[in-house]
Amino acid sequence: MQLPTIAPGKRFTLPRPVGSADALLLARWAEKHKAQQQLLAIVCAEPADAQRLADELPFFVPGLRVAVFPDW
Repeated sequence: MQLPTIAPGKRFTLPRPVGSADALLLARWAEKHKAQQQLLAIVCAEPADAQRLADELPFFVPGLRVAVFPDW
């Protein structure tokens, strides 16, 4: 899977993937950052999406540490 290179401070958007495809893409991206010993923050507009991703990401990359910060 070819992952995009995102420059710091730049925006990158994709159409919303179907099902858990977004979790797969983000898990692969997180795996790449983990290998480089970098942190990755994912911001969700909806609290339900944040919780869903926190549940699905470790399925695609076992051992991935995920933390959900509560919404206001």
